[in-house]
Amino acid sequence: MNNKKLIELAKKYCEHFHDGQFRKGSNLPYHTHPIEVASILEKFGYADTITQCIALLHDVVEDTNIITGEIKERFGYEIANGVFVLSKNTISNETIEWLDRSLSLNISNLSEAQQYKLRLSFSRRKIRRVKIADMIHNTQDLVSLSKPGSIEKKISDAEEFYIPMGRKIAPIMIKELEKNITDYNKQILN
Repeated sequence: MNNKKLIELAKKYCEHFHDGQFRKGSNLPYHTHPIEVASILEKFGYADTITQCIALLHDVVEDTNIITGEIKERFGYEIANGVFVLSKNTISNETIEWLDRSLSLNISNLSEAQQYKLRLSFSRRKIRRVKIADMIHNTQDLVSLSKPGSIEKKISDAEEFYIPMGRKIAPIMIKELEKNITDYNKQILN
């Protein structure tokens, strides 16, 4: 399958598996989010097939009934691995216990969010760029989030983890993420 057709298939998967889901704080169909994440990456020059497919599929394993194995079968290992890393519900307790025993780590003592950030830290640049684009889109309209605590959490995560990580691999993208946070802070002060 050629690159353009693979991206088209990823978009169809995105639309199909997110069918009936809606973005928090809006009545937009959920699939508009991964499509916008892919668009943000393209805007910054990350339009390669692997990055685009990971962006389009980044939430399907976490938010739908599709499994990573199906992504691997249809899109290949590299894309499936990217989706796996970006999905918060893909590491089992058995895997964490094995890592703790085998590598003398204390991963089980970390929160789920800390485990996610740890594995993201060791992922490929393409995967981390998709997450940064995801954060950019998620912070474009912070006002629409209904719970103030979730707004502060997104801002804190961006400032403490994603911005420092992104400065090394996508500094131009980080400027947009910082601008989104600054714009939000200006809005709430007015």
